[in-house]
Amino acid sequence: MTKLASGLPKGDGNGLDALARNLIDSPHEIHVVVALVDCKKTTTDNDDGTVEPTARIRRIEAITEADKELAAKMLRRALEKRTGKTVLPFDLEEDMRAAFGDIHFDPSTGEVQGD
Repeated sequence: MTKLASGLPKGDGNGLDALARNLIDSPHEIHVVVALVDCKKTTTDNDDGTVEPTARIRRIEAITEADKELAAKMLRRALEKRTGKTVLPFDLEEDMRAAFGDIHFDPSTGEVQGD
């Protein structure tokens, strides 16, 4: 299982600062971000030889309302490619709705429609 390093990039690489006020005012609101990651380190279990990577966030940016429809389409496409499933589990669909608003995805056409 991949782990995530706890630190965020310093300076311009940390776009989460743009969300600070909103995170304070609405701590349960879901936000959409895009992150660039690499591997900070790997840990090898000497007993069974498994290697576990720790991902590091190199850059992270908040997605604006104007780009949420595109981000939703990209997220669904990546999820479908990774899982081979075209129907999202209910809890993930609810998370997507909370993050992206009233954006609907038609798996038969691959189209995303927003209000």
